[in-house]
Amino acid sequence: MRPVTDKKLAIAWKNEGFSYTEIGQRLNITRHSAANLCQYKNKKMPNKRGPKFSINKAETLRITRAIANLKDKNERVNSTKLKNECELHISRWTIQRHMRRHGFQYKNMRSKIYLSKKHKDIRLQLIRGWITKNHPWEKTAFSDEKRFSLDGPDDWRTYATKYEESNRQQRQCRGGSVMIWLMCLPNGLLSYKFISGKFKADAFIELMQMSVVPILKLNFGNDFWLQQDNASVHNCVKARDFMMKSSINILQWPARSPDLNIVEDIWKLISDQVYDGPQFRNTNQLMEKIKYVINLINQHKREKILDLYKSIRGRLCTVLYKKGALCNK
Repeated sequence: MRPVTDKKLAIAWKNEGFSYTEIGQRLNITRHSAANLCQYKNKKMPNKRGPKFSINKAETLRITRAIANLKDKNERVNSTKLKNECELHISRWTIQRHMRRHGFQYKNMRSKIYLSKKHKDIRLQLIRGWITKNHPWEKTAFSDEKRFSLDGPDDWRTYATKYEESNRQQRQCRGGSVMIWLMCLPNGLLSYKFISGKFKADAFIELMQMSVVPILKLNFGNDFWLQQDNASVHNCVKARDFMMKSSINILQWPARSPDLNIVEDIWKLISDQVYDGPQFRNTNQLMEKIKYVINLINQHKREKILDLYKSIRGRLCTVLYKKGALCNK
């Protein structure tokens, strides 16, 4: 681009009657460049379309600090809270555009199991003991409880066309649920019992007396181990006294270790089949479907349960390799 002084000289010489060729020779440029200097006029550029940046640098800095403070407190970060925290006199939609422009996304935060150093150390200590003593997993029964809802899982997905509506009914107060206790035996069979009301110590002891102890002693005599998580109903004084009197070997289990419990994989296998279909009208329908699925697994899919038992030692080695971290992450 030529300087402004050359443009003024070219216009002055043109007004005096010089040709474009002569002007070009004086400025050491071509005649076309000289013509452009004389004829060019600044064009007024139209205003740029789209949202205007109504947040200045100072407000941007305040927003950044507010986000950092909210995250330090483990609080939610949203546009309404940022508007109040920073005392901004703009709409929350403007704040949302500003957040997207700076790479932020408003997304659902997934739940994750957090393991502290103490949790990892306990996991490593117990696993080393199991491996050193060669714990008999072929004589260990795994147990757990789960609640099934009439509305199905929170994340129920299916393929559909772009314009097809696929909705599922949502009842008020979730419409009811069913709680079930499940025990997985080393022979690949599943034993279960539905739990009515609150699952307290007396109900747990009755379950152990009527179902668990007879089944385990029938299959293994007195040489068996029972795995259960660290729920309060399992570790209360009444439950511990009953276990001691009944000579039940309880496997000491590390806290926050669903990755080692094969029942979690069995719950996934059951849930996928129970919730694959229309929503349930009442708890009786849900209970019948659960019974049907568990009986189907006992009859035709025992090999999957046996494969889960074979994977236990591999999971333990993976946790050791990861220094106590979850083996499925």
